[in-house]
Amino acid sequence: MRTQSAKTVWSMSSLLIVAAFVIAACGGEAPAAAPTAAPAAEPTAAPAAEPTAAPASNLQGDIVIDGSSTVFPITSAAAEEFSANNPNVRVSVGVSGTGGGFKRFCNGETAISNASRPIKSSEVEICEQNGVEFIELPIAYDGLSVVVSPSNDFVQCMTVAELNTMWAPEAQGTVTKWSQIRAGFPDNNLVLLGAGTDSVTFDYFTEAVNGEAQASRGDYLATEDDNVTITGVAGDKYAIGYLGYAYVVENQGKIKPLAIDSGSGCVEPSFETIGNGTYSPLSRPLYLYVAVKDAGRPEIVDFINYMLGSEFTPLIQSPQVGYVKLQDELYAAIAKRFADGITGTLGAVTLDKYLPGAESSNSSKDAGVDYAALSGDVVIDGSSTVFPVTSAAAEEFSAKASKVRVSVGVSGTGGGFKRFCNGETAISNASRPIKESEAEICKQNGVEFIELPVAYDGLSVVVSPSNDFVQCMTIAELNTMWAPEAQGTVTKWSQIRAGFPDNNLVLLGAGTDSVTFDYFTEAVNGEAQASRGDYLATEDDNVTITGVAGDKYAIGYLGYAYVVENQGKIKPLAIDSGSGCVEPSFETIGNGTYSPLSRPLYLYVAVKDAGRPEIVDFINYMLGSEFTPLIQSPQVGYVKLQDELYAAIAKRFADGITGTLGAVTLDNYLK
Repeated sequence: MRTQSAKTVWSMSSLLIVAAFVIAACGGEAPAAAPTAAPAAEPTAAPAAEPTAAPASNLQGDIVIDGSSTVFPITSAAAEEFSANNPNVRVSVGVSGTGGGFKRFCNGETAISNASRPIKSSEVEICEQNGVEFIELPIAYDGLSVVVSPSNDFVQCMTVAELNTMWAPEAQGTVTKWSQIRAGFPDNNLVLLGAGTDSVTFDYFTEAVNGEAQASRGDYLATEDDNVTITGVAGDKYAIGYLGYAYVVENQGKIKPLAIDSGSGCVEPSFETIGNGTYSPLSRPLYLYVAVKDAGRPEIVDFINYMLGSEFTPLIQSPQVGYVKLQDELYAAIAKRFADGITGTLGAVTLDKYLPGAESSNSSKDAGVDYAALSGDVVIDGSSTVFPVTSAAAEEFSAKASKVRVSVGVSGTGGGFKRFCNGETAISNASRPIKESEAEICKQNGVEFIELPVAYDGLSVVVSPSNDFVQCMTIAELNTMWAPEAQGTVTKWSQIRAGFPDNNLVLLGAGTDSVTFDYFTEAVNGEAQASRGDYLATEDDNVTITGVAGDKYAIGYLGYAYVVENQGKIKPLAIDSGSGCVEPSFETIGNGTYSPLSRPLYLYVAVKDAGRPEIVDFINYMLGSEFTPLIQSPQVGYVKLQDELYAAIAKRFADGITGTLGAVTLDNYLK
């Protein structure tokens, strides 16, 4: 392979890029555009079928590609290698951007379109109007990286909330210094660099950080040339910018990538973390779109199969190309999708949807479910803790099954069971197992139920970010603080631990009718509802957040979901239950190391309703692979169970197994 960098060409015009690759395809050198990906030492078994068209040496024709500059290094590397073996095939790759590429593609001007996002419905409509059908093929992962100068010695990791403080529209003209981002940062001016407003990188970064595409402050150096960002950041200790991970790989030593904390701790961008999804929310899939009218041409067939095959895909993850390859079995499934000519888009969904058997989201059927035919009401009530999970499921499910009305109430776990055992609701949310007394009322009223764990939750002990004297507390210290006998006697931080300041404790926590109160007091004080009473008790966790955030000496407790949602406003403490300090995170709550403040969350389904089609499909949707990853998203903020456990719980539902397993290890549901 030629030894020049694929991305040195990005500052050239699109015309020069296309011309360079036409020259390369005809056997000449392409000095500016030649990528430098080195072949892998040991290629894996071929995931995609070998081309069945004419022998490679006999291929001829033109392959015209355009679209995303982000995907350009991948297709340009493939074009160079493929053309070297097929000198009579001319492959040209343009960089009109994802949107510009789709314009050309939907007008019938190109055979393949590179895209760093799924095609929009408006673009699909234009394609349809012009009779252009397409096959959507994921090709790699990309991770956006937030970068500073190697001379920057004060920041290694930033939370998404801190990035939002820095980049939100309202920051323009007001957030101008590093010291406004985090206490302890220097009082120097921020120097901001980023993608141009017409770039999909800009859209993706702003949506991930600010919650809405193109919502950004405008007083930064915006550029379509990432090399400008690299130069600007490299030369200024107080500069910060963002760009594709490929540029980090290519420019090691010139720029320093920051780790990102989206609620599960600091995660650095790498091939591994981008590929396994832990580098969140700044990782994304990249796509190829192939026009059906061109998909049968031998040179297109062989080119696509080459790009999806074991000879090329390892090069995607080489330092010279710098992206993250998909799993080999996923490439095989995508190659089959291409071979079978499956048209349409699956949209911004988990790439696992491309595995054999997945159907296009354009259809009203999904995994054998005819959502369009469903109708009826699904009435749910119960725990406010479980509410974010079921409300998210209700919203997603209702978008698929528009004739099904899903209502989710928040009467609390106990209040929900009252309604449920009276036959008023079909499903009850619960942040604890049903009590014997509640089960007895259900029995008296002829209400049988199926118990279904749906997620984990972790209670978090939180302080203000301005609190600089405590990072971790033991259960014994929490007991000293919160035990009933502490009321009126334990009033200062200095009474909790030697070395703590002599300031008054300011205590906030859950109301006494809350299951969160029951759970916290049982875990910390050994008995549910055993607690000192001289604290600010509230049923509204936002009151706790506001109270803690504004007072250096305040401390409170609430669900981990609120920590994820309010990064930067409150600081969660690590908890030492005897095995060392463990911070709450998706991982530690899910694997049980964050103890004793993690717990399972439940759904209870009435047997009398469990056979209704809308209930069956709603429950299966909540337990299925499309929804369960959302449980662990920052927007929901809980911890998903293991996939095999969801499968076992779904079987429990399908088999109609009634009764409760109580407050026991969820592995019991595997029986």
